[in-house]
This record gives sequence, structure tokens and C-alpha cells, in this order.
Amino acid sequence: MIHLSFEGILFMLSQRMGAVLRAQRYCPDAEWAVNILPFGSIYWKDEMPAIADLMNVNDMMVVMKMFGIRLALWDAVTLDAGEWQLWESVKHQVPDWPLFKRLSLTEAQEVARQEAEHQVQQEFESGGADAHESLDR
Repeated sequence: MIHLSFEGILFMLSQRMGAVLRAQRYCPDAEWAVNILPFGSIYWKDEMPAIADLMNVNDMMVVMKMFGIRLALWDAVTLDAGEWQLWESVKHQVPDWPLFKRLSLTEAQEVARQEAEHQVQQEFESGGADAHESLDR
């Protein structure tokens, strides 16, 4: 079990979630989609656990934080010590999680990411008026 504190909140990746993430299999041609909340960007469908597997709040927080850290890595942002510790701890526990296979983007993926993030930004600025429209590709 991974224990980590961010801003005074203790996050733990349960053994169950570790097993779920170890079961995720990397697929080079996996479909990608847009995640509006909490990170408002693209992800690949082979990376994301099923919603039913994210019912534990701590597990959900750790998984979502990992996606957020990857966004920072894509942007070449220096991680703080807590983020780095979480990244390394989860990577040690589930090294083959497909999320770790996509630490850089092709030019086409970067364009898709920018478009997706722009769509998400527009959605928030419009108050979610078009929230019912699918952003999946």
C-alpha cells in the first residue's frame, strides 16, 4: 500500500487498486478520449480503470493525481517532492501500467491534446451548456 501526504491529506493506493492497475494492458493503438473532470485532457482507454474500480475515494485521488502529474511531465514542469514521490511509488508498484508508456506525445497527439483542452476550457466558460455532447474520439 502506498501512503503519501499532499497538503496535509493522506492518500493511499490500496492493494486492490494496485491489482487493478497491474491488470491494465498497454495497447499501442488504444483509442483515446477526453476526461473533462478532474484533469481536462486526453487519456487512452487502456490506461483508465473502470469507474466501478474508482469507488474508493483514496484510490480515485491517487489515480487522478497520476494523470495530473503526467500532464505536468508532458509540459516539462518540474515536479515537487511530493509529486515525484507519488509518481515513483506508484511506478514501483505498477510499472507496466499503460499510463507510464505515454510520457511524451507525437505531434498529432499534442495537437489532439491542445484541441481537447481547448474544448474543455470552452465548456467551462460556457457553463457546461453543451456538456451532453460526447468528446470521445
